[in-house]
Amino acid sequence: SVLAIIGSVIIDLALAIPAAYSLSRYEYRGRDDIGFYILSTRMMAPAIVAIPIFFLFRNMGLLDTIWALMLIYAAINLSVVTWIIRSYMLDIPKELEDAARTDGAGDLRILWEIIIPTILPGIITAAVIAMIFAINEFLFTLLIASTPDAYTMSVALANFTGGSDGVIYNAIALVAFLAFVPVFLVVVLIQKHLSRGLTMGAVKG
Repeated sequence: SVLAIIGSVIIDLALAIPAAYSLSRYEYRGRDDIGFYILSTRMMAPAIVAIPIFFLFRNMGLLDTIWALMLIYAAINLSVVTWIIRSYMLDIPKELEDAARTDGAGDLRILWEIIIPTILPGIITAAVIAMIFAINEFLFTLLIASTPDAYTMSVALANFTGGSDGVIYNAIALVAFLAFVPVFLVVVLIQKHLSRGLTMGAVKG
């Protein structure tokens, strides 16, 4: 679970940051429509695409692999991460970028040296939200992980609630605790950045 979640968050950030920069800074036809379509993917019922995704990963030979979990978690959360980061980028004054361009900086340098450090609390917030969503994902994980060795915490937790042995309360408590600990530790370690990210842009003056 931990490796799949960390990998999916890295993929999300690698794709969402450039996408958010494009949606927040460049003027081109259909930009707002693209932003809407990206966010609207979260409105789609997971059951609609569950079976096609299962056959896709089966044909690719990725069932019961950590790579499949990384890809599906990243795909599910990419729209939300992109939208969150875009909202933070919109709060950055364009005068900062204009000053950097006056000094000869290109778009890539501006993104890496100005935008990302400025919205780092927002990026951390988006990463934590993506991590929580990935931990709670059940349907696609159940489809992809068909063997006990490939089960994540959410699927393992469900397997302890029935069967010939009945409800295994001690196993449920253990898995629930293990699912809680990583999120708790991450939030404790980055709580300062997280609180700044949650309040960033709330007050303007």
